Order: sequence, then C-alpha cells, then structure tokens
Amino acid sequence: MKKTYLIIASMLFLLNTVTQAQSFTPWTWDTYGLAFKAPSNMIVETNNGEEFGAKLKNDLLHLYIFPWKDAELTTGSLNAEVEALAESLGYEGSEVVELELNSFEGSYVIGKKDEVTSIILGLLDPESENNFYVLIVYGPGYEKRALEIANSFSK
Repeated sequence: MKKTYLIIASMLFLLNTVTQAQSFTPWTWDTYGLAFKAPSNMIVETNNGEEFGAKLKNDLLHLYIFPWKDAELTTGSLNAEVEALAESLGYEGSEVVELELNSFEGSYVIGKKDEVTSIILGLLDPESENNFYVLIVYGPGYEKRALEIANSFSK
C-alpha cells in the first residue's frame, strides 16, 4: 500500500514539474510595450532599448528581440527583408510564412545554421515606425514552443 502511494505521489510530482516547465505566461518588453508569451521559466539575459534576450536554463530555447525602425517597411518588403536577414545571418531557410498577429503583420522563415535551428521573424507595426525582428533559437523537441512564441506577439 505504501509503495503504491509513493509511486502515485512521485508521478503526480513529475507531472506537475513538467506542466510548470511548459507553461507559457505573458511577457512584455517594457521599452516598447511589446507583448508576447513565452515559457515562465525563461531567464532574462538582456533587457534594454537595443535588445531583449532570454533563454531556458537548459539552453534548448533562446529568444532575442531587436527594434527595427523603418517607416518604409511594407508587408511585401517585410517578406524580402526577413529572407535577406536570414541569409545575412548565415541561415539556410525554408519559404517565408506570413502571420497576422494582434496589432502586427509578420513573416518568418525557419533556418538552419551549423546544426542549429532558428525562427527568423519580422514584425511590422502598420501604425508606427517601431518594427521588430526576432530570433528564436531552439533545440530538438522545442519547435512547437518556438512557434508558439512566434505566434504570440502583440502590443
């Protein structure tokens, strides 16, 4: 009886630990009022006017956001700019995927470089010059979480 209780208690503890590690919570880059969702256990490494950076302790998911001020950016040019950005960073990517997010238009490519996979995302704010590009670097088993982050941006 005690053994069964210990096994059940251990399983519940492990299930709770996994659930907490995977839970997404709202985050905000206060400098720009940029909102997104990311795992609650990410550790902020950089948070200033030039960059926001956070990662998981296990190094299997990294998030970097940079301002991209360009009043001339359009949806059509955004796609080309995202492709050019991925190439300039040395990534070989897939086709551009367009997103329609709350308050943003966006597009991304999933690229590979030196066995590392990343989402290179451009975010266009049609109401201001404050646009952003995002780099989400992830390891095996983390693509779903990376895509969830990419699809969560708003202002």
